[in-house]
Amino acid sequence: MKATDAYRQRLLTELIEHSAEIDLLVIKSQQSEADIKLIVDQELEALRAKQQITTKKLHQLEDSDINVWENIGDGG
Repeated sequence: MKATDAYRQRLLTELIEHSAEIDLLVIKSQQSEADIKLIVDQELEALRAKQQITTKKLHQLEDSDINVWENIGDGG
């Protein structure tokens, strides 16, 4: 397995974990009192930011793979 494949798999796993945590916090937020809801909403915002960062890294990795193949096609 290439290092990029392992990294891609790790990023995909992180995305799945972030999504599960977000789903859990959404449910928690809907069930919480107003003061607790604020704290949960802040956690939710932080997790969504992490999810966006991980998604961006995954796209960058995929874009770099495409660029490598394009460069090989152009003779390196």
